[in-house]
Amino acid sequence: MGRDADVTGPPTHTDGDGVRGRIFLLIFIGIFGVSVIATYLYGVRVVNSVKAQAQRSDAALRTTGYAILVATSEDGTFPLGTDRIREITLPPTIPGPLGVSEGSLWPVDLGAAMADLEPMSVPDALEIVLISWPPEGDLPPVLSVGGRPSGLVDGGTTLDFINGWFRAAASQLSE
Repeated sequence: MGRDADVTGPPTHTDGDGVRGRIFLLIFIGIFGVSVIATYLYGVRVVNSVKAQAQRSDAALRTTGYAILVATSEDGTFPLGTDRIREITLPPTIPGPLGVSEGSLWPVDLGAAMADLEPMSVPDALEIVLISWPPEGDLPPVLSVGGRPSGLVDGGTTLDFINGWFRAAASQLSE
């Protein structure tokens, strides 16, 4: 065994091993890159879908909340079911005692209630919004969207914000 044995390298090494290793590496990097891009695009699609659902839920919550405020102001008590608000026409401003804007914690006009969203028809909104009705008209109803996404506003979620309208209106009606 002379110098020739040391120069040739390990006996398992063949001339094509380096090329096959590079091809494997390039295929692996390609598959990894495609999966990263596909995951990103899927994530963007999911986020956009959730945002669209939240916007629809918010429009339904705001429409229903405004309809309940209108009925409450007209009747002096909170409604006890959807029959009272299902066919209500949403006026530009709330009539009656809740329509007074001095320091109120609820919107007194439809534009403020919708916060740059388009109002829905009340029957369409009631298909999205779940309402827990009180046993008596002096208690406010509680709205929810049944696990659907809802948007965020300053100080909490749209859901908390709308239910806050009712708590404030109940306080006003009890005075």
